[in-house]
Amino acid sequence: MKPSADILIVDDIEANRQALCDSVTKLEHTPILAENGPVALDKLKTQPIDLILLDILIPKIDGNEVLSHIKNDVSLQDIPVIMTTVLDETEKAVSYIKMGAEDYLIKPVNPVLFNARIGACLEIKHLRDKEEDYLHQIEEANFRLEELICEQTKELTIANEKLRMIIDRKGKALKYFHRSLHSLFKTEVVKEHPEHANKLLEKVGHSVELTNIEPSMVVFELNAVRAILQSAITLATAFAQSRQVLIGSKPDCGEQAFTQNGQTVVDDEQSTHQKEFCVNALAELINTAIKFSHYGSTVTFSCEPLQKEISIGIHATGKMIAEDELSQFFEVPSNTEKDTPGIHLGLGPSTAKHIITLL
Repeated sequence: MKPSADILIVDDIEANRQALCDSVTKLEHTPILAENGPVALDKLKTQPIDLILLDILIPKIDGNEVLSHIKNDVSLQDIPVIMTTVLDETEKAVSYIKMGAEDYLIKPVNPVLFNARIGACLEIKHLRDKEEDYLHQIEEANFRLEELICEQTKELTIANEKLRMIIDRKGKALKYFHRSLHSLFKTEVVKEHPEHANKLLEKVGHSVELTNIEPSMVVFELNAVRAILQSAITLATAFAQSRQVLIGSKPDCGEQAFTQNGQTVVDDEQSTHQKEFCVNALAELINTAIKFSHYGSTVTFSCEPLQKEISIGIHATGKMIAEDELSQFFEVPSNTEKDTPGIHLGLGPSTAKHIITLL
């Protein structure tokens, strides 16, 4: 069963309106009556209409103007219009069809013809509504597709950036590898002291290991940060003793914050490796501070929890780094670069930067 339609009947003669009203009601549709053009236009603005039965000769605004207004209004132009006329106005009705009316009926209307034309026009309206609904669905699908393409483009951009970082990382690791081998084979001391070769080979192995770091965003809980810092200090202690440099006390990193956030987090294999890399990065920086410290001086540490991060400080007094070399402090030094007077800067800072940048 087809749904009931709202049909606007526009005719200035009450008897005609009533006759059309009865015919519409018999078809189980809802008649809406208007006695002239202005009333008809007001009703079109205030309620949804599925079909219009429009008399050609009506007062104030005739059928021609009403039809023209309907077809020029984007919100109304898809409503089908059937012109109603007397026999001697057939030519006018045909001209109105050329203006956009769907059909015309001669008064008094033939019931069979009336039913057929009402049904045909409502079917046209139904198909137009369906088409509009399909177009709306297509627009929504296109919009979702554009959003999906945008999201995938962002993902590809991120993936491309990760790939660039991997390529850059491997390039730096190879540079580190080359420098280590170069140092190994050009040093005569290696021949007399094999332990130096072993130490250099250990650094080469460490540089190759760096190529296995996966770029990611690492977030550690507060307890883990303190443990990482303490492990890094422990790792650097032997080097400090060999240089006769003292190691300051391990900072508490905000004891109150640890008490409030004393959660125990179980590490998986990936997070364990990430923490090990962080320990190595901090140890490299601590070793660099030890290198630049005077004998008998102390390297101290600070660890201050902020709102969403932790500030870790490594403090030392000793040899100064030339101002023109500070900008390259965290870069991999080339074999031809001039070392800091009196001391070799080494690969520690660049290694630490490399690890922390990727994690």
